Amino acid sequence: MITVADLWIRLDALASPLPGERAPLVSAQDRILREPILAPEDQPPFDRSAIDGYLVHADQPAGLVTLEGTIPPGSPAPAAAPAPGTAVRILTGSALPPENAALIMQEDTKATDTGRIHLLQSPSAKHIRRRASQARAGDTLLSPGQILNAGALALLASVGATTPLVSRRARVAHLVTGGELTAPDAAPTAGQIRDSNSTLIAALLRDSHAGLVFHQRVSDSRAATADALAAALATSPDILLVSGGASVGDHDHTGALLAAQGFTIHCDKVASRPGKPFIAASRDGCLAFGLPGNPLSHFVCFHLFVRRVLARLAGTEPVALIRARLAPRAELRPDPRETWWPCIWADEGATRRVLPLPWRDSSDLTVLATTEGLLRVPATTGAGAEVEVLPCR
Repeated sequence: MITVADLWIRLDALASPLPGERAPLVSAQDRILREPILAPEDQPPFDRSAIDGYLVHADQPAGLVTLEGTIPPGSPAPAAAPAPGTAVRILTGSALPPENAALIMQEDTKATDTGRIHLLQSPSAKHIRRRASQARAGDTLLSPGQILNAGALALLASVGATTPLVSRRARVAHLVTGGELTAPDAAPTAGQIRDSNSTLIAALLRDSHAGLVFHQRVSDSRAATADALAAALATSPDILLVSGGASVGDHDHTGALLAAQGFTIHCDKVASRPGKPFIAASRDGCLAFGLPGNPLSHFVCFHLFVRRVLARLAGTEPVALIRARLAPRAELRPDPRETWWPCIWADEGATRRVLPLPWRDSSDLTVLATTEGLLRVPATTGAGAEVEVLPCR
């Protein structure tokens, strides 16, 4: 059996970043930026008012002034500041002249019976948002590798970068095999169980910003699985996932069918608990994974291997292991294989601690609703030892 660490090395060598594509902002969220974004002009591009109030000359003292018009937002700035003794009404965002401008807030003024404005204190320039105070033309606003969150999208919109070059979402095809499976909204008959892996994989792919382009549930029949596999490959996926059929039973056809389709098999089992029966294969840029059918094994193998490959395809680094210490009340069952144990964070003061969650076997779904990470447990680890955790959220 190959170790988890050795399989990571092999997968890293197989997974190259996908070509970038231009995407509208509405579909670019959480994508990886593949180009630098430079400021096309100064930010802000002109002096602007940060308040509602009045524009006066910088030499204007407190006292009475005559109102001589309004500069609404979106209008060009006046060529010069008002002459002393006069004022112009301005609103937040109004463009201002580049020299001799001063502002006074509306709250610091009072209208008079004569129609003039009484400035209750001296104006100042502190409420002017100066040209280029945020960035100068040509400055780098965003660098390649940036994840485009809501704030980054707003920044792109503000400079007119409406179709940034971003990482392409990986195309994923998914097959679920098992004659015992029925739809989640169906009532199982004797010997049947509801299919949870389809929902699990779809949700994990959304969290990983990948696109599910094909999905089908099939029986354990070799012929039916072969037909579904051919249909999945016809969609030109970057990743093919097959849930179930990865072991050595009479109905485990995944490895043989992948080989028949021209895939090179890189491993068929991994020294991990849970998740020992795991297939990794490749063909012409497509990576295929045969996942063990039990849901907890599914969850572990996805986070150990599939999510790592998705990160590589997006051009980012995989989620890193975090050093922590076991909580004093931790209970672990020893095993000759390395275990990836569902866990939650249980910090105590400034110490990063982790608490293993109880689970019965690799079919135990009850633990997944609260799992925050996978605790790497070598056979010799005991309570209080320093350990590594792979975050899952």
